[in-house]
Amino acid sequence: MAEMHIIGQIVGGSGFPSQNLFCKWGVVAGRTWELLEGIDQGQTQLDQAYDGEMVVWAHPLDVHYSCKGLAGWPKLHFQVWSQDVYGRNDICGYGFCHVPTAPGMYELECATWVPEIPLLNSADALSDCHPGV
Repeated sequence: MAEMHIIGQIVGGSGFPSQNLFCKWGVVAGRTWELLEGIDQGQTQLDQAYDGEMVVWAHPLDVHYSCKGLAGWPKLHFQVWSQDVYGRNDICGYGFCHVPTAPGMYELECATWVPEIPLLNSADALSDCHPGV
């Protein structure tokens, strides 16, 4: 049975509309992969960066897998969340990247997508929330 170690860190994020961010992350692998050691999901701390600077999480990542086949090669998935002054959380983006297939040291960048809510006029929005209106 082959084994794989993923060791590194989630350094930080930039390019989001908010500067008060944290990241929920996980490693997703197929059925032929078994987690032997480590934690395959988690959350970083909240960091507030100055305008235009990267938020820094420096969150460790250390997982050890065994596999019976290559199907379902592991992927890293991320959700970037912002927090306002009242402690309310709102998603800023989500994305994933594949774990490289060759051994070595890598620096991965993960593009994220921003969820988009269709704009409704206020009468439609009000009637959706309050059917009697």
